[in-house]
Amino acid sequence: MSGTLYVLATPIGNLSDITFRAVDVLKAVDFVACEDTRRTLILLQHYGITKFLLRYDEHSHNHASLKIQKELSLGKSVALVTDAGTPGISDPGARLVSAVKEKGYAVIPIPGPSAVSTALSVAGFGGEGFVFLGFLPRRTIRARRLLQQAFGLAKMVVVFESPHRIEETLSLIVEELPEASVLLAREMTKIHEEFVRGDIKSVLSQLQGKAQKGEFVLVIEPVKKQR
Repeated sequence: MSGTLYVLATPIGNLSDITFRAVDVLKAVDFVACEDTRRTLILLQHYGITKFLLRYDEHSHNHASLKIQKELSLGKSVALVTDAGTPGISDPGARLVSAVKEKGYAVIPIPGPSAVSTALSVAGFGGEGFVFLGFLPRRTIRARRLLQQAFGLAKMVVVFESPHRIEETLSLIVEELPEASVLLAREMTKIHEEFVRGDIKSVLSQLQGKAQKGEFVLVIEPVKKQR
């Protein structure tokens, strides 16, 4: 396992969702690079694992990436994890993977939970393929343009959203696709897991005026926009 970066998926909520292989790798590596050391520590303690944790996120990328590459050059092994789910999908992990591969070190995926595939599996929408947009840009004009491009492909569209912006995003989609059917997933695999499925207007009305908690995954049924 020396000189290897393991891109390791961790639970999106329920700690029991981690794979046996992921636990074995976490026990074997020399240290773990993670977004939030406090959240990763909870996972490791749950499985009786003690490891040095190195913070790796967008703000610490430059320094942490060099540290990781130096350790790899010494023949050590590192597990890269995100706060929840699979690294490199909606976090800075892709930059680290690119830098490590450029240096010629081995990069091995340890597959497991993903909020995207979890939501898609219960959406019940037809169509071939999907478009993943991650978190939409903060500027409405850019967000609108991105959604319009995605809707034009007639595929399912998957969006991540925060509790503070979910109403704004749903309202934007109503303007673009007023007849769209959606699945809104919140707190998946956690105690307060919730799935709301229906037309976009009714889903929006259920949220309006209420304080929201937890991040959302929004799946939009493929619909060709009529102009």
